[in-house]
Amino acid sequence: MDALAAALPGRYGATTSPLAPVDTTDLTTPPADVEGPFPVIRVVDGDTLILAKPEGETRVRLIGIDTPESVAPDRPVECFGPEASARTTELLSGQTVTLRGDPTQDRLDQYDRELDYVWLPDGRLLNHVLVTEGYAVERTYAAPYAYQQHLRAAQQQAQDAGAGLWSAATCGGVTE
Repeated sequence: MDALAAALPGRYGATTSPLAPVDTTDLTTPPADVEGPFPVIRVVDGDTLILAKPEGETRVRLIGIDTPESVAPDRPVECFGPEASARTTELLSGQTVTLRGDPTQDRLDQYDRELDYVWLPDGRLLNHVLVTEGYAVERTYAAPYAYQQHLRAAQQQAQDAGAGLWSAATCGGVTE
């Protein structure tokens, strides 16, 4: 186990082999140690999907992003939530994806969703695509993560361009 994994108890511990550091210089080619491909069963909302893995259906939450709510039972639909969900569905319908966790993040979130980066069949990082196009915002939850600087830069570009939820014609960056 590498030093980072050893320093993060409960994250990629003895039951899961530690991940190698991620080369974040190329956002169009998945790392060599991705898992998959796995078929997408369905999209729950803009940042959550369900995959068919050998162990069964697995709920996956995208690391480093947050999309406006569109299906939370205890919250109203937020501005651009349905659009974010539709875009994720458009990108993933009928597709298979590869994925990879991040040793700086918990393996599961508070809702028992697996936390992953997800690569589209064409090699693009889905997390980055959604932020770049203005369907998601960069969100750091527990700790910095491998693609944080790329997602922050993508969000700034989307804001500057008034893309998606940053447009004055939609939400102007305010989704709640």
